[in-house]
Amino acid sequence: MRTGLNLRIAALFVALACTIGIAACGDDDDGGGGGEAGQATTLKVGVIPIADVAPLYLGMKQGFFEEEQLTIEPQLAEGGAAITPAVVSGDFQIGFSNTISLLIAASQNLPVQIISPGVSGAASEKDAWDDLLVPKSGPVKSTKDLEGKTIAVNTLKNICEVTIKASLEKDGVDVDSLKFAEVPFPDMNAALDAGRVDGACVVEPFVSQGKAGKSKGVNPFYERTAPNLTVATYFTTKQYAEENADVVDRFVSAMQKSLEYAQSHPDEVREVLLDYTEIPPEAAEAIKLPQWRDDLGEPTIELLSELSKKYGLIEEEPDLGELIRQPDGG
Repeated sequence: MRTGLNLRIAALFVALACTIGIAACGDDDDGGGGGEAGQATTLKVGVIPIADVAPLYLGMKQGFFEEEQLTIEPQLAEGGAAITPAVVSGDFQIGFSNTISLLIAASQNLPVQIISPGVSGAASEKDAWDDLLVPKSGPVKSTKDLEGKTIAVNTLKNICEVTIKASLEKDGVDVDSLKFAEVPFPDMNAALDAGRVDGACVVEPFVSQGKAGKSKGVNPFYERTAPNLTVATYFTTKQYAEENADVVDRFVSAMQKSLEYAQSHPDEVREVLLDYTEIPPEAAEAIKLPQWRDDLGEPTIELLSELSKKYGLIEEEPDLGELIRQPDGG
């Protein structure tokens, strides 16, 4: 269902070549996606149908984007592997992606730029919406028992792998002994129950579903890596941000309101989930919601960059001053 790192990077470079060689590959003459200061603008925003992006949909419902003369057209995708090249090529103006994917892209000299917070890990383990699940009746009684075991991750060489290694290393686990298998989030609990993997890196609603069944949690990996970890952000290309600074500023302003609104209105979050995900109503009511913050948490992005290099996902850390758009539009 998802490709590995090499195919993903190859796809990104094809998209980059398209952008450089054709200047605006995928940029039709419909006038959408750009405009002069204050002009009504339509933005295609690549998103994943999960709870993390609820603020975008709530912001649309509450009129926060309309107030900024923006029309948002969400473009559903399986993950960052599809969203990133679509943004780089100009098919989408803005995308949602986990932080590690963007660090990898930037380390490969792709012209991505983070513009807004997306979703964060919780401030403490008790509020975690992520966990490393293992069978309740299985041999893993503590995290040390995971040495040499196989853990399901939704994408190889990405945020699950980095944060699981970082968090388990704190317990003295030999993380070099861990094996990882790529399994889509919706299939992880079944793979765990069938014994095809020994553990699973899951987020809500799959955490609640697994714990209601045959599994237990042993390691809330985001929170144990760092409190308030910046898990994902919204991004665009450097070229788009430079040529459409006013549009990006307006998107960021509306997104800030949307993030704050989602954080303070959990009942409305659970309601809007039913509009764009396949989460059943009972699951939407039961899950622990992600945390949404109105700051980027740059120290945690820096930490993830260091960890990505430590665990071999990137050869050199990207310049975060270039990757993260500055408030003045730089």
